[in-house]
Amino acid sequence: MEKRYKLVFDEVIGKQLTKASKNQAIKEILRKMFDKLEEDGPDIGNLLDSRLYLYELKTKRPPIRLYYKHNLQTNEIYVFEFEMKTSEDKQQKTIHKLRFKSQDLF
Repeated sequence: MEKRYKLVFDEVIGKQLTKASKNQAIKEILRKMFDKLEEDGPDIGNLLDSRLYLYELKTKRPPIRLYYKHNLQTNEIYVFEFEMKTSEDKQQKTIHKLRFKSQDLF
């Protein structure tokens, strides 16, 4: 298992990971998602915005969405946050918020 991509965590996901560490099942799922991102890169997720390289990675059970951005020059993946799937409206609000956040990043 070669790790070809470096993960950089946002302060929001840092707080979320602290809370998630209490639930062993979610912690393990997120660990697997992070490992897969480090090995296979951003293409394992769905591209949400091609100009900003904003992606979403989903699991079905439990329904978790992980949002991240790929920096092509440094080959780093910036992990913004994750959320449990609740509704389409909440997902769109999160995506909209992350678009503004990722524009400020670079």
